[in-house]
Amino acid sequence: VQSAHLFDRCSQMNSIDTLIALANLRGSLDVRCQFQGDWALDHAPENLGVAPYHIVLSGTCRAELSGGQQVVLEPGDILLMPGGATHLLRSQDARSAPMQPQVIDGGLLQVHRLGGDQPDVEMLCGSFHYNPQSLLFGALPEYLVVASREWQGDGQLAALIALLRSEADGQQVGARTFIDALSSALFTLILRTWLSRQAPVAGTFALLADKRLSKAWQAMLADPGHEWTIDSLAVAATMSRATFMRAFVKVAGVSPWVLLTQLRMELAFNLLRQSRLSLLDIAAQVGYQSQAAFSKKFKDTYGETPGRLRGR
Repeated sequence: VQSAHLFDRCSQMNSIDTLIALANLRGSLDVRCQFQGDWALDHAPENLGVAPYHIVLSGTCRAELSGGQQVVLEPGDILLMPGGATHLLRSQDARSAPMQPQVIDGGLLQVHRLGGDQPDVEMLCGSFHYNPQSLLFGALPEYLVVASREWQGDGQLAALIALLRSEADGQQVGARTFIDALSSALFTLILRTWLSRQAPVAGTFALLADKRLSKAWQAMLADPGHEWTIDSLAVAATMSRATFMRAFVKVAGVSPWVLLTQLRMELAFNLLRQSRLSLLDIAAQVGYQSQAAFSKKFKDTYGETPGRLRGR
């Protein structure tokens, strides 16, 4: 039983690795923030495919989110906005209007400063860039917070944040490339910590957590171009056809075909950007016998034809 559970866990992690790879994730550490006194800083919505994050190094502040939620951020807390939604950061008890920070150049990172040079709150702020229509990022909530008390026992995350801070403070050769690579790794550790403390009730992660449905979803992730049928997916899940369809739609929120099409289009997006395969070969690789049918579905998903995407 234990070995079977370990196999399921490994399969789930491999599937999440696949979703991260499909998202073509790139991380960047952009700004060091230093805030003192009564302050407020607004963050406009990001373009699709950009997810900002904030790491609180010292002090306490408050995040006000677009849905009206308010979150207190303490030293070591990480706030991630997967969909790039607007948000406001402010000193904990402040009611002041948003301000424009003083921008200080000269170091590895720009410094954005509000107030004096003895900050009450310091943060490292960056962003994760990913392919639009990412299944992974689409499955994440509007915001997520990884609290320091949740990862204090995680030596990897603590060490990574300490290394990011050290590199941001220094002027070592290759530091820019290094901190961006560390930032990409940071996403995986944030996701790992969040998943270990959450029980998603719907969507991609909920499918992976379901003992039987996960087998069908993992099979699709492993071979998106296969000619999947409801019968073959139901067999993979060891369920009857009718039970499988009801359970899948209930957990995923969409039919297997909708999710499979999203997966195929995301794979096609990457192949168009990263390979020299012909459109016909890409269509076949993602499960389409007709290039015309593939192109139509791709345009429905991304708003432009495969040829136009490749050409720009």
